[in-house]
Amino acid sequence: MTVELELDLSKCVKAFSLALDLAEMDFFRVGHNHSQRLAYIALNIGEVLGLSVQEREELFLTAMLHDNALTMAAMQAEDSRFELLREHCVMGEENIGQFPLIEPGRNVIRFHHENYDGSGVFGISGDEIPLLSRIIRLSDFVESRLNAVVFELRKPESVRENVERYKGWLFCPQVAEAFIEASGNDRFWSDLSFHCMDGVLFRAMPEIVHTCLWDDVVRVSAVFAEIIDSKSVFTTSHSRGVTERVDVMCEHYGFNGLRRTKLHIAANLHDIGKLYIPGAILNKPYKLDSADFMEVRKHPYFTRLVLDGIPGFEEISRWAANHHEKLNGGGYPEGLKGDELDFESRLMGVVDVYHALVEDRPYRKGMSHERASKVLDHMVRNGDIDPQISEDVKRVFA
Repeated sequence: MTVELELDLSKCVKAFSLALDLAEMDFFRVGHNHSQRLAYIALNIGEVLGLSVQEREELFLTAMLHDNALTMAAMQAEDSRFELLREHCVMGEENIGQFPLIEPGRNVIRFHHENYDGSGVFGISGDEIPLLSRIIRLSDFVESRLNAVVFELRKPESVRENVERYKGWLFCPQVAEAFIEASGNDRFWSDLSFHCMDGVLFRAMPEIVHTCLWDDVVRVSAVFAEIIDSKSVFTTSHSRGVTERVDVMCEHYGFNGLRRTKLHIAANLHDIGKLYIPGAILNKPYKLDSADFMEVRKHPYFTRLVLDGIPGFEEISRWAANHHEKLNGGGYPEGLKGDELDFESRLMGVVDVYHALVEDRPYRKGMSHERASKVLDHMVRNGDIDPQISEDVKRVFA
């Protein structure tokens, strides 16, 4: 696929960071907008340090995506905090190389938890640590100290005192002094305490619009499909499986070009809203109760909330977020019905149901094709799904 698009990378990264923050809120019990607040702090430090335009752009992108591999690493690190720190840095660096304009191997993400004195997980020190990593390290510390729903007026001075105390130990002296200067006015702290961090960051972030290929977006969506699936030990290949089946159906229908590519991306990202759902619910080894299911039902809403933030993703967002809608209006989150659901949305819905039926779940083994087909037939009789697409799916995957 060689079609180009003008990708607003700033808004794209900001949208994806929302999904990552939703996951981190569950995992670390951090507050809302962790990545946005961290990026705001980092950009202010970068301004004092006189970073170039290119350095500011890279700082923004890496700050917003610094914890992109947290859920992936958590599946491998078990109970070791050291292993979690190390693995999410390593895996995060690998993931970040798939984003346009971010050069692989820069190691900003890999070393963003390193201490200036060499006591971090990789044991490098001083100027061995990339400057942008040192900025993110301090910004992460500051944001975590301010991490509260209600901002306390006494915190700014306490934070500044801690930065001074750890200068030369945890933090690069040059970066620490830049933070002290950047945080020396009321606007800095007022911005961080404002309830609408999105608007605050919009004023501070660089505008990065990049001409790239849709193939670049496919690679980014594949990374996020892995992140999504790592949220639960029971659905570790669900997004990939749905995407593979959507690709097969596109081949069956003769879809080519941009339509097929967008459907592929939508399939990769259809469950990105599940990053919001608590892992305690997703990993229950038995059927959910009504309260749990109400939480799970929110995930397509968050899928749309994330993907609507990316210019040019209008169709992708619609197809991805509509995968639990039903023709009779009994689906969620919007209760759409009939002609309100286009062909691609209907296709996504049928494929998602079929793949969910044939894959193993914690409370049951995956169904055979024959049994899954009977479930589809029942849903057709109930007016839930498109009858022709259901027949096509049954025939193609027989």
